Amino acid sequence: MASRVREIDLTKIHPNLRFLCDNEAIDELCLSIKCHGQEEPIHICFMGSEFRIVHGEKRWRACKKLGMTRIKAIIVEEEEVD
Repeated sequence: MASRVREIDLTKIHPNLRFLCDNEAIDELCLSIKCHGQEEPIHICFMGSEFRIVHGEKRWRACKKLGMTRIKAIIVEEEEVD
């Protein structure tokens, strides 16, 4: 099945609470997104009653830090998460 990129409201996506990343990496990604836009979509899945990030936590955090309201995302099935 082909993956379709969608624009999802950032507030509907919840981060991985165990994810660790230094602020410098987020700041560098902010600069890149500011200059070039979000080039790669994040991957999310629907778990329970919310979307969870599978891949792209730094991109989500950078977009949020930039004050963006929507992010490009691909919704994957729960089986594809592993």
